[in-house]
Amino acid sequence: METYSSAQEMYNDALKQAPTFDFVGVIDFFSKENAVIETELFDIKSLEYYAKKNCGMEVSDEEKKIFETEYRGGSQGDYSLEMSEKIDNVAESLVNFPNSKRAVIMMNNKWWNHEDTDEAKCCREIHFRLTASKSEKYQWKLSCTAFFRAQAVDIMPKNFYFVFNIMQVVKDKVINSLNSDIETGSYTHFVTVLVPTRYD
Repeated sequence: METYSSAQEMYNDALKQAPTFDFVGVIDFFSKENAVIETELFDIKSLEYYAKKNCGMEVSDEEKKIFETEYRGGSQGDYSLEMSEKIDNVAESLVNFPNSKRAVIMMNNKWWNHEDTDEAKCCREIHFRLTASKSEKYQWKLSCTAFFRAQAVDIMPKNFYFVFNIMQVVKDKVINSLNSDIETGSYTHFVTVLVPTRYD
């Protein structure tokens, strides 16, 4: 498994490797600075919009008109359904059972037929975990792994920034419940089928 210093570095390597199967990379410390990749398709405002929407936060009709396009994800890349409840469930799992193996967000809410494009979400699951921090300042470190059945490299910037933001939402909820600060840890990105663009 390759280790990268930033989402940009993993993105650059993915460009070289696509198309391929079973692409895996890890960023040891995931921060806002190393999670952002701006491209012609995704500037920072569009990244912020999709992160807000897919974290289950309210977005306006005006924002939808400005930022949403079918190529950027459409219904297939919309993870917002019941997301607030899913985040609450993960946070509760981590608070009550810090060693939980069930702190998982699943993107689909029903069985889906392979012909149902809207329900064939690219991101399938995000797994969260708390491990003991080696820092004297923190007791715990929050890391996560996201599994994608398929990933177009040109859509990666949106996914990186979404995962970073959902990590922060989960972390804040756990911090509020435990009343102690938590260190941000690693992010592992696993893709079964990596392709250059959504047209591939």
